[in-house]
Amino acid sequence: MTSSDAEIAGCLSRIDGELDSVLRPLIPPGARCALLDAPDYANVGDSAIWLGEKAYLRRIGASVVYACDAAGYSEAQLARHLGDGVILLSGGGNLGDLWPVHQRLRERVIGAFPGHRIVQLPQSIWFEDEAHRERARAVFDAHPRLTLLVRDRRSLELARRAFKTPSLLCPDMAHALGARPRKQPARQEVLWLLRDDLEARDPASPRAVESVDWRSEPDSWVRRLERFLTEDWSWRLPALGWTAPLLAVHDRVRDGLARQRLERGCALLARGEVVVTDRLHGHLLSLLLGIPHVLLDNSYGKVRSYHETWTRTCGLARWARSTEEASVLAADLVRATRAPASAAMST
Repeated sequence: MTSSDAEIAGCLSRIDGELDSVLRPLIPPGARCALLDAPDYANVGDSAIWLGEKAYLRRIGASVVYACDAAGYSEAQLARHLGDGVILLSGGGNLGDLWPVHQRLRERVIGAFPGHRIVQLPQSIWFEDEAHRERARAVFDAHPRLTLLVRDRRSLELARRAFKTPSLLCPDMAHALGARPRKQPARQEVLWLLRDDLEARDPASPRAVESVDWRSEPDSWVRRLERFLTEDWSWRLPALGWTAPLLAVHDRVRDGLARQRLERGCALLARGEVVVTDRLHGHLLSLLLGIPHVLLDNSYGKVRSYHETWTRTCGLARWARSTEEASVLAADLVRATRAPASAAMST
């Protein structure tokens, strides 16, 4: 399977257009916004989402007047800085009860600001406990100006069954990053990027292949500074008269760390001529980097649902139902990517 650069660019352009058509009516150009639930952990995918959100807001001239992670959230500071602006809850795969820290923040904010427009940026949804889903339904449906954006058709069906709150289909915000250069040549034929967390499909079974994940990162002065600002200073903000400058510094440090994580993830993917992954953003960043890859599903089907909703026609990716099938398909892709070079050398 090969795909021309023009075909891939056309597919990504179509998805970007879908993103813009959904978001424009909800976030007017030039709007004042708060952007909540920044990733304060090493997972590359969530940093890609965060930076995509920031890139999109810059593109439409919206100003982010308040940003925070879950630990640093302050209801008073949000109200003080935002005025009558739009509250944006960062996208991802944590709407539900698998990742409760993010769901608790989401429900807390929605409950505290009933008069503001709130947009939940594109999420995948998964609830394992009906009581948790009912609690979310009560909070969501009580808000008169909340819109849920979901990033795959399975999540859309779930949202429309579970909630009266308006829900719309929208691509993942990492698409707003646009195509990215591959900065280094491949060092191995196949790179396996497989989850080692709650969303791994078979977390207890031994791995049939040698794989990596991107949930850990080396320590750095930027990481230490971000941790200091979050853990040692966030609770002091209400008592300080110079909170705006401190928040601005924290925003720059946080975004710098997110860029480091994104670059680390892109460099990791670029190590392989071909990538095999069960991470959604392993798929999306491989698309943006132009790397052929094989997809496996996560524990509850979000990767397959997203692929079938948005990226099935983009090329570059093949679907596998098992690691054994993925190994065969990855070997086929390696041969296919080398074939043009071999043909050029023989002419």
